[in-house]
Amino acid sequence: MDLRPLYTLAGTAVVERLGKVQDGERLKIEFRGTAAPDSPVAGKAHGSAWILVGPLGPGETSAVQELVTATGERIVLELRGYTINRDGGGMEIRASGLIRTSAAHFAEANGRIALVVQTVSADNAVSVRAYQF
Repeated sequence: MDLRPLYTLAGTAVVERLGKVQDGERLKIEFRGTAAPDSPVAGKAHGSAWILVGPLGPGETSAVQELVTATGERIVLELRGYTINRDGGGMEIRASGLIRTSAAHFAEANGRIALVVQTVSADNAVSVRAYQF
């Protein structure tokens, strides 16, 4: 399996409780950040994750992330996965999905699969590691 780093992000999140549903409670996590110094792609990013929290804790998750480079090129990830609680608070979102871009520089990545690990700490700091398949 050939996993290549796509980007690494750091930022802050806002966690919003959306209310009760039949299977539990829905959470929405919005984040804003920038590419970390070790990221292969530089730019600003934002994203949202919707999480179902059931009787056994967080679970099914859908998310969208967008990175905008300094030259205005956009990379969008459409993700599905799951969330787990971390010891000491916070959550870790593990998801995969499609890479969408119309930027010529990233044309080879369009339609490929992305694997993403997003960590939200107890103080709402966010780190994201994204890889392309």
